[in-house]
Amino acid sequence: MTEGERPRRTRGSIFAKLLGIMLAMATILLLLVSGFFALVVYPNTVFMTERVCREYARAIAAESPSLESAKEISKRLDVQIRYVGPDGTWATADNLPTVDQVRSGEACSSFGHQCYAQSTPKGGTYLFVWNFGERMQEVHTKLFWLLLFLMMGVVFTAYAFQRRLLRPVRSLDGGVARLSAGHLDVVLPILAHDEFGGLTDAFNQMVRRVRAMIQARDQLLLDVSHELRSPLTRIKVALELLPEDENRAGIASDLKEMEAMITELLELERLRDGRSIHREHADLASLLREVAKSYEQRPPGICFVGMPPEIPVDLDTEKIRTVLRNLFENAIKYSLPDSRPIGVSAEQSEGAVTVRVSDDGLGIPDADLSNLFEPFFRVDRSRSKKTGGYGLGLSICKRIMEAHGGSIIAHNNTGRGASFILTLPATEVRQNSANCL
Repeated sequence: MTEGERPRRTRGSIFAKLLGIMLAMATILLLLVSGFFALVVYPNTVFMTERVCREYARAIAAESPSLESAKEISKRLDVQIRYVGPDGTWATADNLPTVDQVRSGEACSSFGHQCYAQSTPKGGTYLFVWNFGERMQEVHTKLFWLLLFLMMGVVFTAYAFQRRLLRPVRSLDGGVARLSAGHLDVVLPILAHDEFGGLTDAFNQMVRRVRAMIQARDQLLLDVSHELRSPLTRIKVALELLPEDENRAGIASDLKEMEAMITELLELERLRDGRSIHREHADLASLLREVAKSYEQRPPGICFVGMPPEIPVDLDTEKIRTVLRNLFENAIKYSLPDSRPIGVSAEQSEGAVTVRVSDDGLGIPDADLSNLFEPFFRVDRSRSKKTGGYGLGLSICKRIMEAHGGSIIAHNNTGRGASFILTLPATEVRQNSANCL
């Protein structure tokens, strides 16, 4: 994960929450409608239909229809009829219950079927069998699925409109991520003319103010650095007139530190737009070995792992040498007496060379990782001369890497120590080798 990058939270997404709320509302509404139909509409409809059918059956029985008339009625109304009486016995369909199985004047019912027997004045009995309950159940089932599809369509249509409505939120989320990563040139388009549009405009104004404040801070440091050179020069001239003693040596040491700090501040400003970068074709592998050679006698030593024989890169050799020296110095400074050698490795992937410098020392407090590359930031809050410089070294390293179109990040190792990862554009990496200094 790069510096300033924030993990995407799928579960906490406002869009996922809105979709969940709409699905829950649709489910509840569907259950309410289905329950209303199942518990209220369906029983009452079946009851009323059965009463109507009984009255109609009595009217048909009173007319004493023949078999032919009964078949016509059965075909037209989907009602099966059986007759038992003086005029014979017949039925409009097979497998109908017998009249003896039905008590006169009462309905017999099984799942989806209703029966009704009606006697006639002539001594005959008509048995009517209908299937309106099953038909009603089929209608309600189709209605349930229709409601389900309609509700899902409404939910997803509403969600699509809400996603469009909340586009400024996604834009703001991306802008905040870029701003937290240090990109102060972010300007968000105003996608709406409502509260979200006003929020976007306020965000853009905030970014402009933050950028102006940081530029003012940097300009102040630059101006102070320039202005300090003149009095420092006068102090150096006056120092030459003092006799050789401990006071003069102490003042000279302090002047040297101040000059180094001013030089670093001016270099930090020159690197802002890459003005001081002079690229040339060089071998990064040779440069790594050359810089590491000066640290071979200093414990815990340096070990190369997975180092290609050549890494052709277009870079400013002196500036990258400064970065490597700074990282090696920090790794040695914060190593422990029992630390393993500092590990240096390089690899190429998708047109970029990645160099990793890993130590086995104290590591970096997690709370300080996000501020590690800020100017004048030091992990040691006491700012003792024994534990470091002015807090500009890593800031200069970051500016150098960004001026090369690369990056530098830091993270703690799983066990002990920390790792710094440099990324540079590259062309080719050949087979690996391993050696330790």
